[in-house]
Amino acid sequence: MLSTRLAKWALGCLVVGLTIAVVGPAAASDEAAAAADEVSLTSYTDFLDTYLFTHTGDSRGPSGADHDPARDNILQLFQSYGLTATLEPFTYSGYSGENVVAEKIGTVYPNSYYLIGAHYDSVSNPGADDNASGTALVLEAARIISQYPSDYSIRFVAFDLEELGLFGSHAYVNAHAGDDFVEVVIADMVAYDPGTDLARIYGQSWHGSLISDLGAAVDEYGDGASWFDAGWVSASDHSPFSDAGFPAVLLIESEVWNNPYYHTQQDNFEQAGNLNLPYAVKLTRSVVGWLVDAAGVQVPIDGLDISFPNGQPDFVLPAGGTTLRVEVAGVGTGVPQPGTGVLHYDIGAGWESVAMDVVSDNVYDAVFPAAACGTEVLYYVSAEAVGGEVFMSPGSAPTSSYTAVSATGTVVALADDFETDLGWSVSGDATAGMWERGTPVGGGDRGDPPTDYDGSGQCYLTQNDDDDSDVDGGTAYLVSPVIDLSAGDATVYYALWYTNDYGSDPDNDIFRIWVSSDSGSSWQLVETIGPASASGWNEHSFVVGDYVTPTALVRVRFEVSDLNSGSVVEAGIDAFEVSTLDCGPDCPGDLDGNSQVNLADLQILLSNYGTMSGAAYEDGDLDGNGTVDLADLQALLAAYGDVC
Repeated sequence: MLSTRLAKWALGCLVVGLTIAVVGPAAASDEAAAAADEVSLTSYTDFLDTYLFTHTGDSRGPSGADHDPARDNILQLFQSYGLTATLEPFTYSGYSGENVVAEKIGTVYPNSYYLIGAHYDSVSNPGADDNASGTALVLEAARIISQYPSDYSIRFVAFDLEELGLFGSHAYVNAHAGDDFVEVVIADMVAYDPGTDLARIYGQSWHGSLISDLGAAVDEYGDGASWFDAGWVSASDHSPFSDAGFPAVLLIESEVWNNPYYHTQQDNFEQAGNLNLPYAVKLTRSVVGWLVDAAGVQVPIDGLDISFPNGQPDFVLPAGGTTLRVEVAGVGTGVPQPGTGVLHYDIGAGWESVAMDVVSDNVYDAVFPAAACGTEVLYYVSAEAVGGEVFMSPGSAPTSSYTAVSATGTVVALADDFETDLGWSVSGDATAGMWERGTPVGGGDRGDPPTDYDGSGQCYLTQNDDDDSDVDGGTAYLVSPVIDLSAGDATVYYALWYTNDYGSDPDNDIFRIWVSSDSGSSWQLVETIGPASASGWNEHSFVVGDYVTPTALVRVRFEVSDLNSGSVVEAGIDAFEVSTLDCGPDCPGDLDGNSQVNLADLQILLSNYGTMSGAAYEDGDLDGNGTVDLADLQALLAAYGDVC
């Protein structure tokens, strides 16, 4: 059965590192041009005029009357586009604010993110150019891009408290330091232009490909705009991302240093000469075009649309036979050629192709081959239009492809919500703050977790006392019970709370995770967290076999320390789970595990016949398509009477 954690986190780290995106210069495309053409001067202007409080006398400063209403409008606009959007509160350098974060999940790389952002606060003025103009760019991009699927996940972020010192972006990067940000573009002041049609791109030298790709998008999609590489400046929200090692650049008007309305009350919607809205639209077109090319956004043009009406499998059966329903439809003038559907797969020996089974005109079943349990299965599908042009899903295949794992699902080897004692041990030389199991009582007022992660009540945390309960004067270890992985590799999942940003000298200690294959006689380092804090509870995972050979004597160790003066260190661990791959029975069709395919197995299948969700192999979903249906019945009847 699929574990509950797997259902929540999809494949987790079972296949992390196996499917790598090729990130390089993005070619100009008809799809990006079509999306850029959707950028609307009317829509962009409406954001400034109606939603972002840019008129004379308005203020989006931290205590301004229009700060919160503008924030709420941004959130509601994101949500109106069908995006998952939330307010992310933060405290940084003693100030509290709220970033507005919207997200669309990618279909191929859901855990890798492209991000475009802008700050929505002002210096207690209307801030029409600085930076309602950048916020409007992000909103317009979200309005357009939200309509279409993308290979990569995309985040649209309106940052708070930039004007106080990049506080919102610093806090966001700290909270999401473990996320995979492929590339980041920040728009800050993109509407003042006295007629140059020129933009600056600021980035570090190691951001070279991002600088050139965004610049190429300005040239290609910017409707006559041009750009230049302005070197590096740290005075905007791209800087914290770059400092954390993520490729991040700033797009800004070329005349920013000559802008007479900068940080004045004249930076408003009505001020003559302040806002060159057609120029701002050109830069918005540029970012939209770049994002389509970079993140693999599938914008319909004349051609074919390839869809998967029943979803796509996380797992395919090791014995083969898992089916994937594929539908092909024309877009614009495109007309699909019946009978041309092809499944392309790679199970470790290079790409192979096989015709898909025809269900009806332009409806197919792709049937996956047998593959050894645990094998990463890469795949994409293709079909032809009348006239012979071939279309693929994902569109950038085979550079990008979909991924499944050969297995029937996962089995939970160990799940611990810490409501009972399963044998964890505590050690170390810290003078205070040793690990304890219990319900958090500190209230979260000094960096400690106010609650556990999974809602069960208890977790492991450092010194479960109110007020002064942090780790002091050394190191505290939390060591798992022995985990038997003699049957094969496994993925370890856990939720981590780690703060190190209180005290007179914050952010100067680290948290480390270790794994052992010999019951703790030796340890291999898995990950180091810090010295910057990670706000709130954060999900982490790793594959044991990436660090040690799985044995019957595996243990996991969490290490928290206070080795430098002045910092307040608090930590917590919850929702610990170890999941292994389930390779299914050696005898296909043997649902009850008695080594025979007989009447009892047939009865199990028939009792679940028609199940549309949650179907598992042992329920009769023999082909792994999520439904117990005729194909499963036929497979069982073909194996009826087998003894294995």
